[in-house]
Amino acid sequence: MESCKVKALLMPFTSGICLDHTVTPEDRLTHAVQLMLFYGIKRIAVVQNGHPMGIVRLDDALEKLGLKNMSNRRKV
Repeated sequence: MESCKVKALLMPFTSGICLDHTVTPEDRLTHAVQLMLFYGIKRIAVVQNGHPMGIVRLDDALEKLGLKNMSNRRKV
């Protein structure tokens, strides 16, 4: 699994994104995925110095980490 930071998938911040759960651009992408899965959210706000600067989408993060279709694989 590739190790990368949130800033690798940063998309522009849009209004309506909850700021209850956030990450920074320097956080590991796996940390952002863990938070999104734990809280059941599909996007997480990226903040720097207390200001929202973008978002990361769960689907994009899972794809970047090579985990996008793992839930669709058959169990043997």
